[in-house]
Amino acid sequence: MIWQHAFLETRWRFLIGLVLLPVSAAFVVFSYPQLTSLTQSVTPAPNTALGREIGEAIELSKTYDGYVWSQWFRQNGSQLGGLFAVIIGTGGLLSQTAAARLFTLSLPVSREQLLGARAAAGLAQMLVLALVPALAIVVVSPLIAKSFPLLDALAYAMCAFAGSAVLFSVAFLFSSMFSNVWAPVVLALCTGSALRMLDEITGGSGQFSLFQMMHGESYFNGHGLPWLMLLISAAVSLALLYAGTRLIARQDF
Repeated sequence: MIWQHAFLETRWRFLIGLVLLPVSAAFVVFSYPQLTSLTQSVTPAPNTALGREIGEAIELSKTYDGYVWSQWFRQNGSQLGGLFAVIIGTGGLLSQTAAARLFTLSLPVSREQLLGARAAAGLAQMLVLALVPALAIVVVSPLIAKSFPLLDALAYAMCAFAGSAVLFSVAFLFSSMFSNVWAPVVLALCTGSALRMLDEITGGSGQFSLFQMMHGESYFNGHGLPWLMLLISAAVSLALLYAGTRLIARQDF
């Protein structure tokens, strides 16, 4: 009952993501032949920031693995995954109507169990949303006479899940502070934007970059999985979820 209730609360947000993300990943795969023919006729200006970015994209697209990583795991997939992490992480007891909240609190479980089930259900959904698009790339790639290693897809999915779990936990915490459903969304997105700006200010370098970890950049560059940052992200996520749970447990409804 408690797990069913936790899943039903976010089922439509999750199901939309479960359709949108794999379709977007497949679109990235099917765009590869057209992109490779297009980049052969493009000569970027190396002395401008835009030219350098275009040149980097062209260089990465010379290999199929580099193209998929740069277009999906570093860009589209990361952005969509982060967005759905925030959307799924918002809501909860404070945003419910009085009648719905009364029903939820009348269940024969503690508030901690309710919120724990909601957090676990949300994280499970985020894991699925990280894995399914990555596996879709592996399955669809042969249709354009290419292949993408399953092990690489799973490694990138693990990094994406760890990063999206942090954003999910941030949204979960803000949802424990505000009854307005939009305030946690805006604040969580602003937090993500602030972290990205911090990455850009510091050059996105170092082993403590959330977004480098989320993109799987260390793995792509041949340095293996960023285990330290994965562990830090897990610890931060658990701390944020615990804080949000305690806030709701102390509320006087």
